[in-house]
Amino acid sequence: MSFTRVGFKSEFFGDRPFRLISDGELGATAFRYESGVAGLRISNARSSMVVLPYTGMQVWFVEFDGRLVSQKSMFDMPLATTKFGDNYGGFLYHCGLNNINGPEDGDSDYPMHDVLPFGVFGDTYTGVGEDERGRYLAVGGTYVFRNSQELHWAYAPELRLYEGETMVEMCATVENRRSHPLEYLWMCHMNWRGVDGARFVYSCPKDPEHVQVAPTELGDGSPRAVAIRAYGKKLIADPALADVLDSGNQVYDPELCINYRYRADESGWAHSLMVLPDGVSCYVSWEIAKAPYALRWLCRTGDEDGVGIALPSTGTNRGTAYQRSHGNCNTLEPGAHDVLRWRFGLLDEAETRDAELRVATIAGG
Repeated sequence: MSFTRVGFKSEFFGDRPFRLISDGELGATAFRYESGVAGLRISNARSSMVVLPYTGMQVWFVEFDGRLVSQKSMFDMPLATTKFGDNYGGFLYHCGLNNINGPEDGDSDYPMHDVLPFGVFGDTYTGVGEDERGRYLAVGGTYVFRNSQELHWAYAPELRLYEGETMVEMCATVENRRSHPLEYLWMCHMNWRGVDGARFVYSCPKDPEHVQVAPTELGDGSPRAVAIRAYGKKLIADPALADVLDSGNQVYDPELCINYRYRADESGWAHSLMVLPDGVSCYVSWEIAKAPYALRWLCRTGDEDGVGIALPSTGTNRGTAYQRSHGNCNTLEPGAHDVLRWRFGLLDEAETRDAELRVATIAGG
């Protein structure tokens, strides 16, 4: 086990790209978008992505084996804003920890997905290391939240990109820095590009106990509202209608969520795939001990095409009051910490077949 850490600051990101690391096929380059947002381009021989270290540690776009897998949106670059809908073109958003999703009746007002999506991270670093899986390039940092007389916590994610792989390892440490217990909520919002004919395979029993459709209600009589209201009723009756993407018969305009409570394998990991028509698959897996739920989020409007295959989460897509009343918060004692672990990537045809067999075994009990 070894790791060579390279710390960096916002001043390193300028109009001209600045190479921070070049070690074999592993590389990290600092640059700045025309919008002023700092980007860190990281790559290996098969993967390329951009991390936004001072904009929520978002992953803005992802390519595996030359295939663009991140969502289609109207944003060609990240914008210097903290309003969620005004900058929603990225692949990965950290969400929480005081709230997740949007406020409902009974909630105080808070930003969509709370403070993490646009948090300014400190102690930022990249570097090259080696562990039992092999050599990797890492990117990480720490976001600290303080609210006088109430909250003091730190969130420290790290992304690892391994040599020759299209599978990304991620973990995040949540630390309670206050002398009172901390209740926290967390979700990782990963937005893949939808492909008609793609099918979902997931380690979750397909019954009402484990699958709950959250129909979208726009509250008016517009054609858009009527269409998604009617489709939501169909999904409630048969959630499996959403298991194969079909833009001709499905309605995800503006968006729709389905909540899943997953089962895990013998190691405590849940698995979810979007199998593409050519036999490869987009893959998400995570430890469910601290995140037993996952949302499937779908937004296919013509202008946007985003599919959250599985958004690992402490709870459902409801507001904070609902999460607390249903016991969906994690609790940390003073000075304690949790480690959240997940991975995402692209599986080839053989790996996809193996993963499908594993999922079938888990979901079947």
